[in-house]
Amino acid sequence: MLWLAFWAVVIAAGAGLVVKFVLDRRGSDAEITWVEYAVGMVIIAAVITPIVFTVGWSMAKANKLTFNEYWNGWELEATRQDVACTKDGSCLYEYSCEPYIVIRSSTSCDDDGCTTTFYPETEYHSCPYVTVETSYYVKTTLGDYTIAEYRFPDNPNGNRWTATSDFEPSIPQHVIDRAGVGIPPFWVAAKARIDEGRPGPVTKRMEYDNFLLASDKTILRQYSGEIDRYLEAGLLPPVQNKVHTWYLADKVYFVGYTPDDSEAWQDAAGYLNAALGTELQGDLHLVIVNAQAVNPDEYILALKAYWQDPKVFGRDTLSKNGIIVVIGTQDGETVEWARSITGMPLGNEPMIVAIRNVKGIPLTPAAVVGAVEGEFYTKVKDDGTTKLAVRGLHGGGALEKILWGLDDAAAKFARVSMTANDVEDVGLGFSYLYSEIEPTGWEKFWIFFLTFLGAVGVWWAAASIGGRTWQSRRHRDY
Repeated sequence: MLWLAFWAVVIAAGAGLVVKFVLDRRGSDAEITWVEYAVGMVIIAAVITPIVFTVGWSMAKANKLTFNEYWNGWELEATRQDVACTKDGSCLYEYSCEPYIVIRSSTSCDDDGCTTTFYPETEYHSCPYVTVETSYYVKTTLGDYTIAEYRFPDNPNGNRWTATSDFEPSIPQHVIDRAGVGIPPFWVAAKARIDEGRPGPVTKRMEYDNFLLASDKTILRQYSGEIDRYLEAGLLPPVQNKVHTWYLADKVYFVGYTPDDSEAWQDAAGYLNAALGTELQGDLHLVIVNAQAVNPDEYILALKAYWQDPKVFGRDTLSKNGIIVVIGTQDGETVEWARSITGMPLGNEPMIVAIRNVKGIPLTPAAVVGAVEGEFYTKVKDDGTTKLAVRGLHGGGALEKILWGLDDAAAKFARVSMTANDVEDVGLGFSYLYSEIEPTGWEKFWIFFLTFLGAVGVWWAAASIGGRTWQSRRHRDY
């Protein structure tokens, strides 16, 4: 940064000399004196350049430092809000009805005075199509979600609002299509889960800082020479970075293997992640691959290096709280081998070893992932108040037993801290890598360009202040 700032000052100084030379050469009334030039250089070197470079460099580094990760949680409550529809009321879908006359006035003035003219104008009331419109929401540990708003009841034409003399005989189909009819099936299923005391999983994309991925120089990033080979063979799926159906994400990947029930795998991983994110701040990505197509140790390293390449996935690389588990199978019925790695370069070695020993078990969601469920309970906060919360209930899956350390406490997953600012954080942190983060070439160009614009403003102000002395003008005229 200092070297670039130095050259910005040098170029600004050269630009000032060029402007001064041109003005002096032409004998213009505008002038930059040597005193003004010196003052201008002090302003550019001591004020404009430090401010622009400091602010611009910090903004560019912060932009490069920001990545996205999954947070995981639980459903809490399914609610609905009914809005009774009235004429000129608060319902969304309405039509113009019952015209009435309003007397308007306009005033025009000329040299003889002002004249006011009164005239009638037709206005309309707003009449709703139906008697009630309903909105549906789901409250979760990660925020509130709107499933649908202002939906019509079942059989909208049978629930017409008719307290008007000129209502339309039927609701236009395009209005019905836009509003939607009845209770959304997704909300019905969510409410059923919650009412039974078995809330469903929730996931959400959030921003965080990652010094490791932002640094171009660190040796702690994962590298692999096998990425191209596996990509050509179609064995490296892109990392999941989307949310569908409001708050769900598919984090189980199938490579060279097609399961009998892929949805069962996604559901099992979703429930495990809900508990894992809430309790241990982790995020599991499970890859099931044809064991004959890959080398286990090469593949897990290539997969992490590929998923954490910002040049490929930008801000949506595998996050620091990510846990990759790769399961290899030959017959599609049994786990041949297992490998794992986390989104951080260090930590959780006992967990990685424990997952490596998972083999020979049935290749089913219950045996591999587990059957985690959510249970409501009342949580007492530090200030003595209470709130509704959810905790995970565990089954007998291999991964859930390892991740929570149910059989071996040493293998329990512990999220390694990126900053290690708190005493309870795991790891020493990687914030020292902040100094290695470099803005991109375009970001450096714009920082340099804004500095140059500031210098131009200084030289314009110097040339505009005052003018040439009478001795200068007399010398020019002579």
